[in-house]
Amino acid sequence: MTNGLIQVVAGINIKYVDNIPFVLLGLKPSGVWEFPGGKVENQESHSETMEREWIEELGVMVECEDEHFGHARNGVYEVWFYELDIKQDEYQDGEPTSQEHVDVKYFRLDECDGIEMNPINKTMLNKLTVKYS
Repeated sequence: MTNGLIQVVAGINIKYVDNIPFVLLGLKPSGVWEFPGGKVENQESHSETMEREWIEELGVMVECEDEHFGHARNGVYEVWFYELDIKQDEYQDGEPTSQEHVDVKYFRLDECDGIEMNPINKTMLNKLTVKYS
């Protein structure tokens, strides 16, 4: 991607509890919640970046959807949002833990209105709420 923008990917993980969708968010030191992810490095694909970032930030392996859920620009950043599944196997239980965030937490999707997020993440959260309602 040669448009001069810094490529960033963010992952969306939805987990159902009693048929109610919850979304995973990470808390930045600034007090703002975000979808975990990070910058695309070298010649990485978006899915490779997502897999690397979620291992680094949350200690879990993921499988990323091929098609992006959303896309936005913020200054020099071009952000691509992907839905993903957390892999569970005999070596890991699939529960994300905070490696680089102050906290990570699943929020009930229909109760996220008061969560402090940047405008791009808030737009994606609203889009998720429509999709999963």
